[in-house]
Amino acid sequence: MSCVYVAFCLLLSALAVPSKAAQTEVKAHTDKALTAPADSARAAKKKQKGKLLLEKEQNIGEVVVTGERRETSVNSVSNRISETIIDRSMGKSLASILEHVSGVSSIQTGTSVAKPVINGMYGNRILIVNNGARQTGQQWGLDHAPEIDQNSSGSIEVVKGAESVRYGSEALGGIIVMEQKTLPYRQAKAEGHVNTLYGSNGQRYSVVAQAEGTMPFDRRLAWRLQGTYANSGDRKTAHYLLNNTGFREHDLAATFGYKFDNLRVEGYYSMYNMKTGVMLSAQLGSEDLLKERIALGRPIVIDPFTRSIGYPFHRVVHHTAIGKVYLDAGRYGNFFWQTAFQSDDRKENRIRRMNHSDIPAVSMHLTSFQNLLKWNLSYGRWDTEAGGSYLHIRNKNQEGTGVVPLIPNYTEYDLGAYAIQKYRLGAWNAEAGIRFDNQETRAAGYDYTGRRYGGHHTFSNLSYDLGANYQPSERWKFTSNLGLAWRAPHVYELYSNGNELGSGMFVMGDSAMHSEQSTKWITSANYRGRLVSVRLDAYLQWINGYIYDEPTHQYITVISGSYPLFKYKQTDAFFRGVDLDVRVKPVEHLEYHLLSAFIWANERKTDAYLPYIPSARIDHDLTWEGIRLGGISLWAQLKHRFVAKQRHFNPASDLIPFTPPSYSLFGFELGAEWNVAKGSHLRLLLAADNLFNKEYKEYTNRSRYYAHDMGRDVRCTVGWYF
Repeated sequence: MSCVYVAFCLLLSALAVPSKAAQTEVKAHTDKALTAPADSARAAKKKQKGKLLLEKEQNIGEVVVTGERRETSVNSVSNRISETIIDRSMGKSLASILEHVSGVSSIQTGTSVAKPVINGMYGNRILIVNNGARQTGQQWGLDHAPEIDQNSSGSIEVVKGAESVRYGSEALGGIIVMEQKTLPYRQAKAEGHVNTLYGSNGQRYSVVAQAEGTMPFDRRLAWRLQGTYANSGDRKTAHYLLNNTGFREHDLAATFGYKFDNLRVEGYYSMYNMKTGVMLSAQLGSEDLLKERIALGRPIVIDPFTRSIGYPFHRVVHHTAIGKVYLDAGRYGNFFWQTAFQSDDRKENRIRRMNHSDIPAVSMHLTSFQNLLKWNLSYGRWDTEAGGSYLHIRNKNQEGTGVVPLIPNYTEYDLGAYAIQKYRLGAWNAEAGIRFDNQETRAAGYDYTGRRYGGHHTFSNLSYDLGANYQPSERWKFTSNLGLAWRAPHVYELYSNGNELGSGMFVMGDSAMHSEQSTKWITSANYRGRLVSVRLDAYLQWINGYIYDEPTHQYITVISGSYPLFKYKQTDAFFRGVDLDVRVKPVEHLEYHLLSAFIWANERKTDAYLPYIPSARIDHDLTWEGIRLGGISLWAQLKHRFVAKQRHFNPASDLIPFTPPSYSLFGFELGAEWNVAKGSHLRLLLAADNLFNKEYKEYTNRSRYYAHDMGRDVRCTVGWYF
């Protein structure tokens, strides 16, 4: 865990992490905290060699710190997940990886669809930034996982504050910043890795390969290629199979860049291709059968294991193309321009009469175009940042499917501008920012009764952010952030009128809803001692117009079957909670790590509890690492998770009047790493989740009415790094 520790400390010091000498140069004035160690190292080297200052000037010349300024601020309450953890989590979802951060959990739909939850916020209240671009494929509710291959990320930053100033709308609950490693400019030797995985649950296997280097004719031209393939059959609970829950995933990404003096130009392309089977338990033909299934809480008919994916299933193909330009203009500051295009094709195939299942019941094509221009300048103790953004989203439903789309065709425009002023004085860092956004949405379509519906909506919002960081000593750090954020209701919340395939729910929107307005205050206290490190995050969040879907306890029967009816509504809400992160290192190679989170969320007027709020949980592990046996480096980890029964529960907001009982899950990791040749090594990992095959249900799984959660999963990973 030492890499996580170092990365996190550098994050709170606010600016760039030094990387390889071949990476992008950043002038020393961008981070005094980083130049100090560099100066010390040079001084020590000079003393050792007995050289004079004149000799240093003649032989060394200008000294630069290599690296890249992070997207997150020193005044943000944030955590960093390192590349090592991402690699060791191969075979897990993005939401599961993010659970390495206190206060982060997931909301699921079945076995393979999971979205992150930060401090009780989920869905489009969590903004995902992938390689600098807003992820725009999540416009259709909770029924779809983020269209991102997490294996292509060099690190992941989780920001818990409501920071709409820097990132725009939808950042009420937090921001997930998925960062690429800096391209290896001027590096002569190509590097990369190949990881293979086998997982027992679903008999799944996958391969992840990545390579990077520079062009032999010009080391200023750098490249990176990455690909992922995954294949899974039916997943299983502790005691039975979940039929038609396999998936197929094909991903690829390519990055190219050119760096000349103070100018850097980069291009990026990725494709995410996922086919996911939909569990049959929630697809029933009548209201009586559906009620019977909900009362039973599990499938009745279970077929033998198969790798094939039958009807119904989801299929999504997501393309992303990004262009970036960085310019260091010296005393005029740093300029950054980015343009991004995304295309998302989503199809849902269901069991249809007359052998028409091959015709998608839902076929939606979403495109987005976004531009970002940013400028920053450091002068003395001050740092100024300003920027503007433009976003255009268009969704078009394919005609001729024979099924009324869940949402109408729509276009969305968003224009924003912001400014941030920072100040540094000794142990203090502070910043203040303001932003204005204007969003316009136009929607038009026909519902299942043939009625034309839609409308024109305009949302204008002003947001602000105040943050400060104080480090009185090497052991103590305090960070506080107060932010006003907003989120316009999405089209699926305004105009949904159909059934969600994965969750088995019929959802109706409300076109009269207004924007969510959120004020969040979060404060973090961090102590790092020789034996014990403790971090405590506490937050208060008031939201005007909080949007969620609530069951009507009615059922709607359409051609495909019978579904419980959910309607979107708005209310004023109050969220508060604490996140705890404790590390104890009694001896050199042994560490105990505990994560815990407690959340309370109510309607402000009625004091009624809100749905889908994660219950209290404790994750802790005992890690033994840094041990060498000959030429082999070893590590081992024992894990335990306890999730309490959600007692802060409103029966009116659920299909059933009770929540699942508490549960405990155990797991382990065993790893070894050794050199096989000069410049290359092998890594072997054996891990298990739900080791004792516990049968349980998670309250935030939207498919818990029909089935239990995952049973035992044993993963074996073999990686070659060169």
